Amino acid sequence: MGRLGRAWRVAELRQRGGVLAAFVAACCEDEKRARAARDLGARLACYGPPDRWEAEKAVATLERWAGDLEEHPYHPGVPRPDETDRQTRDHVKDVQRDRLTTAARDWRSGTRLSLDVYLDQLRRVRGLDPCVREDAYYLYGRGTMALDLGDRATAARETARLRELRDAHGR
Repeated sequence: MGRLGRAWRVAELRQRGGVLAAFVAACCEDEKRARAARDLGARLACYGPPDRWEAEKAVATLERWAGDLEEHPYHPGVPRPDETDRQTRDHVKDVQRDRLTTAARDWRSGTRLSLDVYLDQLRRVRGLDPCVREDAYYLYGRGTMALDLGDRATAARETARLRELRDAHGR
């Protein structure tokens, strides 16, 4: 598992663990366990990619404690895969933004602006083939996701591909 894969997995664990820790802390009648859930949730929020195994153990513990409260009306269900991915992507994006240098933030802003402009120019083309429009949205989505995850090479490649699409069909 690469660096991005570990970061993504820890982000998933932090997201799920945060929900479970808050639920157990708020709904558990055992004050000792509620306090332990708050502490575990706080530690989990500080874990990074190197702490993946500790994060796995912490979430397993929180899952077990939440399972003891399964009949509670506010028990958090397991989110659908698409919802999990959206929440994790948002979490990774927020964590990553805090660690970027000013130059990296400026590059991301410029690349995002390019993606926005190219897509907007293609959206304004009357009579654009629906397949080309679909390709434009696809490339835009890949480019913005790459930016969110800090993958400069992919973001640059998708921006160039969107520009080429615009040059071939737009203006």
